[in-house]
Amino acid sequence: MSIGSLSLALLIVGGTIAFGVVGVECGRRIVKGKVVEGHNDVLVPLFLTAGVIYAVLLGFMVVAVWETYSDAHDNAAQEAAVLVPLYRQTSDMADDKRVEMRHLLRDYAETIVSDEWPRLAGTGQASPRAQYLIGQIYKEFGTLAPATKIKEIIDAEFLRTLSSELVFRNKRLLQASEGLSWVMWLGAIGGAVITIGMTFVLFMENKWPQLLCVGTMSALIGMLLYILAILSHPFSGPLAIDPAAFEASLATFQIIDHET
Repeated sequence: MSIGSLSLALLIVGGTIAFGVVGVECGRRIVKGKVVEGHNDVLVPLFLTAGVIYAVLLGFMVVAVWETYSDAHDNAAQEAAVLVPLYRQTSDMADDKRVEMRHLLRDYAETIVSDEWPRLAGTGQASPRAQYLIGQIYKEFGTLAPATKIKEIIDAEFLRTLSSELVFRNKRLLQASEGLSWVMWLGAIGGAVITIGMTFVLFMENKWPQLLCVGTMSALIGMLLYILAILSHPFSGPLAIDPAAFEASLATFQIIDHET
């Protein structure tokens, strides 16, 4: 875990614990001496109702961001995997076209690993050079002049594969630039404040069990909020998706070159 990720974890988890503990202390000072019989009997059902509603909301959000993260991981793997058949399909091109096309594909994959991936982790933006190379690949494909029907079929298949690559790429860039919407964060943070805040007006004669229970619940909520924060950005943070799939494709390129 990096320093930044550790700081974020301490900020979120520690902040929720501090909010709960300090709130209980303040709440006890306010309600002490004013508690009448049946005080907790009225508040506990309200607290349980709010807690269940928030638990359902938070659980739904965690599952949703995990599915988004998993989808981003699968999409990046598919994008890298498509490069391999694309590279192989150049075998039937004329020698000069094959060399140029393979050079562009290799350069493109290397640019994704060395330039675009760090950009995704930082700003979530695409690499201008990778965008340029995609354009050059399409431009180079446009110069092909198939002499036979079989060549036309092969080139058409190459174009379909290249189009699939572009679809996966665009989806990856979209996933990198998007995060959890502010509305969802409002529900997650607002629900945490309300749920923890309702414990402030509960009263126990011995404050230490109350502080322990509220602190534990606050820590659990804080951990789930931290999980939301790191999973909502799949290409940055401690669980960031790495470019290993593209590195594997580059290694396969070398094997294909030796074969031909």
